Amino acid sequence: MILQNIGGNQTTIYSWPPSADPLDPDTTAPSFLRLSGSLPGPTQEATWETQNVSSLADYSNASSIARFPSFQFSLHKVLPIETLKRSPSYPTKVSVLVAVIEVEGPDTIHLKRGIDTGTEVSILKLVLGDEDGSICKLTAWRDVAETWGGSGDAPGLKRGDVVYIENLRAACDPGSSVVLTASPYNKPVLEICYRTMPYTHEDRRFRPDLRLGASDAAVRKVATLVDWFEDMAGLRQA
Repeated sequence: MILQNIGGNQTTIYSWPPSADPLDPDTTAPSFLRLSGSLPGPTQEATWETQNVSSLADYSNASSIARFPSFQFSLHKVLPIETLKRSPSYPTKVSVLVAVIEVEGPDTIHLKRGIDTGTEVSILKLVLGDEDGSICKLTAWRDVAETWGGSGDAPGLKRGDVVYIENLRAACDPGSSVVLTASPYNKPVLEICYRTMPYTHEDRRFRPDLRLGASDAAVRKVATLVDWFEDMAGLRQA
């Protein structure tokens, strides 16, 4: 706020909205990305910065200390991939809880059909799996692809992430895998629940201590997916 005297006893006041809190999910998270309730607040982040972490190999356990997992979804909305295979298409939007097996993109392409022919748009392709060993593919378009791919300040998806995604379109042709589509028109939302393969120290914000929430069904489901991916990827030590 600035106060400016313009003569006499009159004063003009100039004001503007407060700066966004960089750790406030309501002001920093794009609409297609929902930050997990497990993410730290400023006090927690400052505390973690003082931890003595010597390498990426040993910080994974240290960074999870006293971090209670809190996920913002209901298991009642989640459909297993195998269930999606039983129907050629779903008239409504679906939600899944899966592990990211492969990430391709985001890339840009020129549309060749429809009213937007010739328009350049972003595309992100994912291969997803669940603890039953079922696999499906997901294609994200336009702003969704950019956000989930890590555009701007958004945390991009990485291989090994356990994610909850809602408002997806699903289709399955006989004899083929399930194909999911994430389009801005359907307002999909993604929540990164856990990062099994940390690449930087900042990735610790996606590694809550799942043991602390073992009484919660959603946390147990996430832990099961983490175990499944680590076994599949050969990450578990003998």
